[in-house]
Amino acid sequence: MTEIYGTFVGRWYVTLLGLIFLWRAGRQLGWRKTLVYLVASLGVGILAENGSVHFGFPYTGYSFNPALRGHEIFVGSVPLMVPMSYGFLGYFGFAAGRMVASGPGRTWAARWWQEYLLGVVLAVWGLWIFDPVARLGDRWLLGELFRYRGPGFWFGLPFGSQVGFTGTAVILVGLLVRLTRDDPDLAVDRWTRHPQLVALVVWNLQIAVLAGVAIWLGFDNIGGSALVLWVPAAAVTAVLWSSQRHLAGADRPDPVARAEPVPVEVGA
Repeated sequence: MTEIYGTFVGRWYVTLLGLIFLWRAGRQLGWRKTLVYLVASLGVGILAENGSVHFGFPYTGYSFNPALRGHEIFVGSVPLMVPMSYGFLGYFGFAAGRMVASGPGRTWAARWWQEYLLGVVLAVWGLWIFDPVARLGDRWLLGELFRYRGPGFWFGLPFGSQVGFTGTAVILVGLLVRLTRDDPDLAVDRWTRHPQLVALVVWNLQIAVLAGVAIWLGFDNIGGSALVLWVPAAAVTAVLWSSQRHLAGADRPDPVARAEPVPVEVGA
């Protein structure tokens, strides 16, 4: 009972993100596909985290705080809440990437690979901020969570850890792209009603909160890096969306037809 409480109540912020994820993914994907994605992402997280702890792959070698045992549910050598968060990271990155790529007036990007690419980038970007701040967990409510075996280039994180998670994001976001391949491309009359708006807001809030925690702890370099990354990205997004406003529904390719080759008549 103590371990259940520690996992779902003690880590209330993970539970909160999980509930938001279930709310939005359930509406977008339907409960069957949401369950498929949740189980798959949990499996990927368990294998990747335990593989790194025991074999240094795919995120290089690190270990979790052994004092957490008895207070939280563990799966192998990993606290359950860590692989649980994989589903949230992947989904919020994917959904936010879809809205950035499609613009506030449509539900699909012009090409499937555009939202796939942005989904991977945003999922990894979130980790770029989360991991350095999580490494300082003993100084705020997260508590001491993990420790890498060696120094790294990104605020103490090894380069290999970032490369490894990029591969994981490719898998998670790719699964979501596959599960949503039949979604209709619909016009959105008001940007405040866009189905991916909540995900985009949540993604940005995570970055903002973590950057704020870093600055509050006195690590202005981490918080400043988030700002340096976020401002240009926000400006590029604003320009992109502004340039899309002239597009009408009839001018956008159909989400199914766009994936098929267009026949070209050769010869007279």
